[in-house]
Amino acid sequence: MAGNHTRVNILVEGQTEESFVRTLLAPHLANFQVWLKPRIIQTSKGHKGGVTSYGKLKRQVQQWCQQDPNARVTTLFDVYGLPSDFPGVTDWNANQPAQKQVVALEENLQTDIGQANLIPYLQLHEYEALLFSDLNAFSYADVPQKTIANWQAQLAQFASPEDVNNSPQTAPSKRLIKHWPNYAHAKPHYGVLIANKIGLPSIRAACPRFNAWVTGLENL
Repeated sequence: MAGNHTRVNILVEGQTEESFVRTLLAPHLANFQVWLKPRIIQTSKGHKGGVTSYGKLKRQVQQWCQQDPNARVTTLFDVYGLPSDFPGVTDWNANQPAQKQVVALEENLQTDIGQANLIPYLQLHEYEALLFSDLNAFSYADVPQKTIANWQAQLAQFASPEDVNNSPQTAPSKRLIKHWPNYAHAKPHYGVLIANKIGLPSIRAACPRFNAWVTGLENL
């Protein structure tokens, strides 16, 4: 268990991710004396949320690394929807295994940012993959069992929730919205409500990349 009261600043993509960090991740990591502080990426003056350009992402990550050099800085951005100028993203091949490709993207980010206290993390393929860890949890939001069964059939085609693919039609969030439009209108609410219902242990068991990231943070 970590015992050095490690501070970790985490730059996240939006309100849903920020709430997820505050509600599930931060309380868990506090048990390891690792203290998380989330911040939503700023897209323009007065506006937050969404990775609209790599230049804005890079500037904000670098600034936080440099402004607080005694803390670690990590990220929580979706692979799905990364801007086209993100280093190496145009080389993504949907016909090749995603796991190695996302590691390469994280390595590109680490190299380009050039700060030793950075721990790059990209969610494969999207935050909503975590919600596929236990689709029965959607019954808590009064989603019909027929809809849940449809999602479960889709998930069965993949090795894990993190392997659910990343096109505008088939990304995890798009699958949810297609059969349950309420999610599109209240993502920050339902995105954390369902994750909390599933629970961090179940999410980690179903999502190995996410689990490895959390394990790394536990052991800082």
